[in-house]
Amino acid sequence: MTHHRAVQFRELCLVSNDLDFCYLPRAEGSAPSHCADLSCTVDASRFFANGGHHIVFALDCEGGQGSYNPHCGPIYRYGKNLWSAARGFIIFGDGAVMAEGWNGTAMPALAVIANTSGAGFDPVQHPVFTLRITAGYRRGTFANSMWIEIRTGGVANGALLFAGGIEGTEWGWNWMGGSRAAMGGIAAGFVPPSATGCVEELLPRSAPQAALLMSRFKLRMHPPDVSPGQ
Repeated sequence: MTHHRAVQFRELCLVSNDLDFCYLPRAEGSAPSHCADLSCTVDASRFFANGGHHIVFALDCEGGQGSYNPHCGPIYRYGKNLWSAARGFIIFGDGAVMAEGWNGTAMPALAVIANTSGAGFDPVQHPVFTLRITAGYRRGTFANSMWIEIRTGGVANGALLFAGGIEGTEWGWNWMGGSRAAMGGIAAGFVPPSATGCVEELLPRSAPQAALLMSRFKLRMHPPDVSPGQ
């Protein structure tokens, strides 16, 4: 298996069209029974309070925005185009967590994730938190499932606030030998390129002061181990 060294710090700001995102280096795996494992510490103290709507963590990103999807034009940040297909989780300002399956259409798959064992997650009370996402493919212990846990502060063993997951073939992914992940944030004022002649207008919108501080993020592929849902 391949490990990537954690990048220590990244700030994502919504000054450009209420949207910012960045990719992590692709992580390679050696067996279809392996799972993708994404961890990250988030400081959201300047995000929801300044108009941010939800935080995004996407795994297995493929494709890009362009003429054959609802956005009809690319959405570039840091020289990279926004994915068209992926799966992952989104986190809202009231502590709600949802699974999302991006499928290149205007109607991605969405499902509310129940908090099965955490004490309760509220990013207003706990603006700094550390999360871990584990996702299986079509084979192995975590086949066709995704799991997330959120803990207090900037350490992996902080108090457990949220733990839950989702299972089903629609939440699995075909094994491609590895995974490319992304993280980002969006606000309600985002204007898709389809509304501006298929060319994104990078203007300040509803939340130009919203910012996310991401640190100690890491993507790896490895054999299944203990997961919050197992």
